[in-house]
Amino acid sequence: MSRTDSEVRQLLVEQFGVPAGRIESDRPLQDLSLDSLALEELRTVAEEHFGVDLERAVLSTRDTIGALVRVIEAATPAAAVGAP
Repeated sequence: MSRTDSEVRQLLVEQFGVPAGRIESDRPLQDLSLDSLALEELRTVAEEHFGVDLERAVLSTRDTIGALVRVIEAATPAAAVGAP
């Protein structure tokens, strides 16, 4: 599990009240009771947390947690991905 994946999981638990046991990389965001409004809030929280711009990222509630992690990692400068 990458650092980004771990931090996304932590955000879902702390900011959105998602039970940690329900968070799986291949689980669609809608299965975590995240609707389109919550997805936009998650985008904003992730942008602030990771210091990236996700404005152009195309995400829907059908996307998985793994897809969200990949979008964040793609927007993150290479030196920061996986850094302690």
